[in-house]
Amino acid sequence: MSRPNNFVILGGGISGLSAAWYLSRHVPSTTKITILEGSNRFGGWIKSKRVGEHKILFEQGPRTLRPNGIGGPVINKLNLTSSLHAVTKNDDASKNRYIYYPDRLVKLPGSSLLSSLKSVMLNKFLLKTASSILLEPFVKSSKNYEDESIHEFISRRFDKSVSDILISALIHGIYAGDVKKLSVKSIFTRLYDLEQRHGSVIKGLLMGNKEAFLCQQDKDLLKIVNDENKELLAIMKDVSLYSFKDGIEQLPSAIVNDLKNRENVQLKTDNRVIKLEFGKKIKISTNDGVYEADHIISTIPSRELSHILPDKGTIPHLDYNPSVSVATINIAYNHPKILPVKGFGYLIPQSTPNNPYHILGVVFDSDAMPLQDEPPRTYTKLTVMIGGHYFNSISGKVDFPNKDILLQQSMEILEKHLGIYSTPLYYLVDIHKNCIPQYYVGHYSRLEELHYAIKKYYPNQLSVTGASYWGVSINDCVLNSAKLVLNLLSNSSNVVTGLERIDTKFRL
Repeated sequence: MSRPNNFVILGGGISGLSAAWYLSRHVPSTTKITILEGSNRFGGWIKSKRVGEHKILFEQGPRTLRPNGIGGPVINKLNLTSSLHAVTKNDDASKNRYIYYPDRLVKLPGSSLLSSLKSVMLNKFLLKTASSILLEPFVKSSKNYEDESIHEFISRRFDKSVSDILISALIHGIYAGDVKKLSVKSIFTRLYDLEQRHGSVIKGLLMGNKEAFLCQQDKDLLKIVNDENKELLAIMKDVSLYSFKDGIEQLPSAIVNDLKNRENVQLKTDNRVIKLEFGKKIKISTNDGVYEADHIISTIPSRELSHILPDKGTIPHLDYNPSVSVATINIAYNHPKILPVKGFGYLIPQSTPNNPYHILGVVFDSDAMPLQDEPPRTYTKLTVMIGGHYFNSISGKVDFPNKDILLQQSMEILEKHLGIYSTPLYYLVDIHKNCIPQYYVGHYSRLEELHYAIKKYYPNQLSVTGASYWGVSINDCVLNSAKLVLNLLSNSSNVVTGLERIDTKFRL
């Protein structure tokens, strides 16, 4: 297969920017790379904004990164190391995590044995969780089944209350989703495979090696990353979370600035793709003009891709999974110590009674990243997250709660849950419509069919990556874009769709 000389990337979020960045580092300077972004800015859902005369930093989307994965080496090469703001494993934000259930904050077991025992003994549901973990190795396994919901899997292997309380809270924090609809095979892939390999999650964790779950490409990539970034990895050894002085948006901004210095890269905003036409060359029509490409990398939501392909019936499942909308309410108080507890924040399980405003959780931003404002540790900052799957019934309409109502609801919740009665110094309210894809049960099988359909109908012309497919975190998006580019530029004759994990799925 001859290497393409003209790449067009659809979407300028973190996936599209990462794909362009990796391409620009590995292709000849004669290879043309164009990013087409439909909105007026790059970065997608990553939005960091300073407000008011105090220039308080609010994160309207993702706010932290984990040191695992390929994100660290990227920031190293982008010269962002000096802007790093890290939370160590000994900081309160790492050690103290809470849920709100049924009518109070409950500290989850952490690294301190004494604190964990106290928490377990004081909460019946945690005691039940502990006993279900001890009994899990004796639960009969269900091998060779295709998929089931996270709720079904956790209830079967542990206990229904573990899913209803702990796991549903966790899923609210990551996917803002319904634990009874999301796929265990696609979201908790390792847990699924531990049962398939060892007959038990706990047995597998005790016996298994983390690298045993990686395909060979991932192992090779991990080795390269480790060899090239020993200094940074040493710094990250004790880090639990990190961000940057001016917020997470420094990452996509640094990528954009790097790409602007490369003559073979074009960055186009306000270019919404209307249709694609495939022939010897691919024609991409946007609201602003027509572009040509040898190869397209689509990082836009799969549902949007389904609307612009020429033969909508030939590529299945692109519009199967919905995406949920989340309202974020950032609030800053002119008091440094008004929180009753220290920690990262708390999540609210689906089973928590009396949650009329559909709160997903509250992040204690001033604890999670305490040094981003000047002077540091002067303010208390919180982010209330509302909606997610609870908004599904109105996601196609315009009648989301208005911003004033969302702010009022958030302040009521902070009074009830945390005892905060102060007037905010600053606030910022936004509704992120269709921001998090939901991997419903059967997602893996649908990706398999999608993979082979792209190979059949658009071979060597179309690849896909982004949050619609293999994970929604920033780390997932950067890693999957990197792997896609490396596959495209390899000397292999294989058709690269971006869904190659299907071909390297676990052989049991």
